[in-house]
Amino acid sequence: MNPAAVAQDARSALITAAERLFAERGVNGVSLREVTRAAGQRNTTALQYHFTDRAGLLRALLLKHGVDVGARRNVLLDQYELAARDDLRALASAFVLPLIAKLTDDDGGRGYLQIAAELLNVTNRMIKPGSPVSAIVYDDPGGSVPRWLDLVAPMLPPESVGPPLHRRFAAMHFALVELSRRAKDEPSTDHRLFTHYLTDLVTAVLAAPVSEETRRVLVERRR
Repeated sequence: MNPAAVAQDARSALITAAERLFAERGVNGVSLREVTRAAGQRNTTALQYHFTDRAGLLRALLLKHGVDVGARRNVLLDQYELAARDDLRALASAFVLPLIAKLTDDDGGRGYLQIAAELLNVTNRMIKPGSPVSAIVYDDPGGSVPRWLDLVAPMLPPESVGPPLHRRFAAMHFALVELSRRAKDEPSTDHRLFTHYLTDLVTAVLAAPVSEETRRVLVERRR
């Protein structure tokens, strides 16, 4: 086998090991040495060579799945734009369905969902460019998430779009938490009910009115 193929196999093995271990024990609950050992790599510097550090490994893991997720979402967003009518549930579905596909992806899809949910859950409100979480929200291949955010924004109450309410990010976070929970369960071949109901819930999060009580507090904060 030529050196390039050997290197690619090693890289893939490290990502696969990380998917399993990070999903089982958490992103910060596993040492990089354990990942290297689980990947069957005798060279203890293999992970640093391919990814530099933990953040680089996470970005590579997210990118592996993000290519497929982003492509699927862009197809759905193309269809939405061709329909030329406002439909918040269709947009909720466009966010959810590409991630649902990862539940039946035997090449680390279930691990990806758990890791993505953990990263989005622990991040600060300010997502730093180049961070692993940025790979989920802003740097996904094909730009499907920024595109989705832009399409959803005009359909929401204006005060819910940006800080401090961050309605779109609340919907994304909710969806990933539920998908992570599903991914931890025993594998199922029928996700129809879960898919429809999760889409219902994400639609409801996006469409929820901003109450007068919330508006009063927002006004007080802006004074």
